[in-house]
Amino acid sequence: MRYFHAKKRFGQSFLKGKRIVKKIVSCADIDNETVVEIGAGKGILTKLISAYAKMVYAVELDRELISTLEDLDLSNVKVINKDFLQLDLRDFGKPVIIGNIPYSITTQILGMLAQQKGAFKRAVLTIQKEYGARLLAKAGSAKYGSITLFTSYHFQVKKVFAIPARFFSPQPKVSSLVIKLTNRAKPFYLKDENAFFEMIKGIFCYRRKYMKNALMNYLHDVPQGLDSALLQKRPGDLTLHDYYAVYCKL
Repeated sequence: MRYFHAKKRFGQSFLKGKRIVKKIVSCADIDNETVVEIGAGKGILTKLISAYAKMVYAVELDRELISTLEDLDLSNVKVINKDFLQLDLRDFGKPVIIGNIPYSITTQILGMLAQQKGAFKRAVLTIQKEYGARLLAKAGSAKYGSITLFTSYHFQVKKVFAIPARFFSPQPKVSSLVIKLTNRAKPFYLKDENAFFEMIKGIFCYRRKYMKNALMNYLHDVPQGLDSALLQKRPGDLTLHDYYAVYCKL
């Protein structure tokens, strides 16, 4: 085993514990499929994934870890020294995505997966527990926000299981959560998805205000024809379809 010092700039925290690794791989339901692994690290997940996958593309940005991954010497594993965010998933033949991802780029990874949602089958991601709670939040809860709505528009999000911080090295200050994303049909048609979600983010800047005042602050106007009951709610009380009703009036 090569000595390696984790780098903060990459948000590295390496998973340990065979039982946890088995649970992650099991919930991915790999059946002789192609897998793209985000941040393969030292290869603890890679080794077990390779036992079930047809082909594994172990993506790792840190050049110092490439030799460690290549030393695994697994015939169905190809190591790729690249930033996952720069990949075109169409190059991998509709793979399954698995990854213990850096907390700092979770939003970027979700955005990338949403842009390429037709190019992969499903994704099993280990993320910060607090962030996972935001993705799974219900309207009206404190953790509900624009990222909740963005993710639910694109994916079915399933909580799989939590991982205590002690199963990582170096040990982070927070626990993690394994989630499973599967593609869903879009609930409604949007000509400009970016504009829709920018509107939601803008309104959530005023989440403590009633919608009527939030719209005045964000748009400097209240669109005509909106349900008066909706205007008496706060941004965190509106569903995805409620925001669509607002957007249609703009």
